[in-house]
Amino acid sequence: MSKDEAILRYKSAMAVFKNWHANGIISDDDLQAIDAILAQKYGLSSCSIFLENDLLCKEKRVIYGNAKGGHYGQKDNKS
Repeated sequence: MSKDEAILRYKSAMAVFKNWHANGIISDDDLQAIDAILAQKYGLSSCSIFLENDLLCKEKRVIYGNAKGGHYGQKDNKS
């Protein structure tokens, strides 16, 4: 199986499981476990840009962190 075919199969399978997750059939933990299993099955590295791990989700990005009670790029009015 070519790398392109492996990625396509991984993405197709994950689309089904993400739909299940959206409908409440499986939990967040289940989805993460399935993601890891499918990545291994299709030979994708845990660092692959093709994985469904949403590392760019706003809540998980440092740029949107709220250290000192504010958001990145906003001035803290408390001096």
